[in-house]
Amino acid sequence: MRGARAAGSAAAPGREVARGETPPAALATAAAQRTAATHAHALPRWLQARATVTRHLDYGADHRWLDLEVPAPFEAPAPGQFVELLLAPPSPVVLPRPMSVAAVDTRGARLTMGFLYAAVGNGTRALAALPPGAAVDVLGPLGHGFPLARPGTPVLIAGGRGVAPLLFAAEALARAGRRCELLFGARDRARLVGLDRAREQLLAMGGRLHLATDDGSEGRAGDVVGLLDSLAPSFGAPLVIHACGPHAMLAAVARWGMRHRVPAFLAMESVMACGTGVCRGCPLPRSASRRAEFREAETPSLLGNREFAMCCTEGPVFDARDLDWERVE
Repeated sequence: MRGARAAGSAAAPGREVARGETPPAALATAAAQRTAATHAHALPRWLQARATVTRHLDYGADHRWLDLEVPAPFEAPAPGQFVELLLAPPSPVVLPRPMSVAAVDTRGARLTMGFLYAAVGNGTRALAALPPGAAVDVLGPLGHGFPLARPGTPVLIAGGRGVAPLLFAAEALARAGRRCELLFGARDRARLVGLDRAREQLLAMGGRLHLATDDGSEGRAGDVVGLLDSLAPSFGAPLVIHACGPHAMLAAVARWGMRHRVPAFLAMESVMACGTGVCRGCPLPRSASRRAEFREAETPSLLGNREFAMCCTEGPVFDARDLDWERVE
């Protein structure tokens, strides 16, 4: 989701989807309920709007934090959803970048969205150079977020910068009066992006932070799934997992969840060129059970086919049972 690409079917800047039109996101919601039954909430209608950079600073570990103020009537994204960011010309890239939303502030009539990212390519390096006051076009909110209303003890599992949308999820849970367990892992302490902020936020929200590093430089030595395995018996059953991080980590979390019959919802990444299902650039392989359930005649065209789900319209958050983890790259 921290990759890239274009808004092929985007509404004109500031224009809501016209009355009488069926937005792709609404189609995606209907089909996802029939084919996967993993998300109980409907998606908001998406817009394209001109946003303004209000804050842009170093976050540590070669990451940046970006705040964008977006005008009404842009709807506030839910944890796990994403937006497409398109830089104003002149720009070294033509296509927008899909970005997971890390924070939302809705003071008064203003909506501010926060993003945590690493400047690794031409597009994100150009984004990193934007000063306060610069303009960025935003398309969203897009995709399905985490189903945080699911009952059970919320166990949030983060890898690297995947912690940012999960802290957003922890805030939403805290507002609903629910405490979470947040497991945060990385190769070493330096890659526990925003660790001090995570500690501060979890303490303020009454959640608990548990750490793991492959080299043992912080927290438990080993990976985050080993940490989960050791801590799960001490958490209040039943559990429900929400995770964000590298695909290899998510595959391991998915397998753990299915093995222990714990629902697990995983925020996936792909090259989401348009964010609305039009470009067909973000396929993820369906599991055998979901292929067997697939009903082509009942599936809107902006979703995937029997073999592949579209990350942008059916995800980016998937039930662990939705995907074939042997074929996920």
